[in-house]
Amino acid sequence: MRRTTIHRVDGPNAMALWPKVTPLWRVAWNFFWLEVSRFLPFLNLKNWILRRMVGIKIEATAAVGLMAMFDILRPDLISIGPGSVIGYNATILTHEFLPQSYRLGAVEIGAKVLIGANATILPGVSIGDGAIVGAGAVVTRDVPPQTMVGGVPARVIGKVEEL
Repeated sequence: MRRTTIHRVDGPNAMALWPKVTPLWRVAWNFFWLEVSRFLPFLNLKNWILRRMVGIKIEATAAVGLMAMFDILRPDLISIGPGSVIGYNATILTHEFLPQSYRLGAVEIGAKVLIGANATILPGVSIGDGAIVGAGAVVTRDVPPQTMVGGVPARVIGKVEEL
């Protein structure tokens, strides 16, 4: 089960009221630094930007692939453990809009996790140490440690043997 907080809103739809989630200046700041980081091949500099400029809790030994996209409204709700690898064009979200509400939820990625290319991680999900998320998977619930998941929605494929 995902751990999210639901916030009800009055208005035409929740997305139209996104400034209730994060002020405009912060979204512009996050957008700038997240876009810069998406194209950087220098992992240490990329991690520094993600940590210092947008507030992602990312360990120094984590690696984020080109074009990976992090939530623009609340990237500070993301944590990435040591030795983890985030694949090319993966998306990690901490918010989602519904017609009359929005949800916020932290995303916790453990140590030595592999997130495959083009995978999407939804808000409120925890991915255990040593887990593997297959390319193109959509993770809608927690992934236990040392487990391989894949598909849409992501389902357990098997156990991961320690390397």
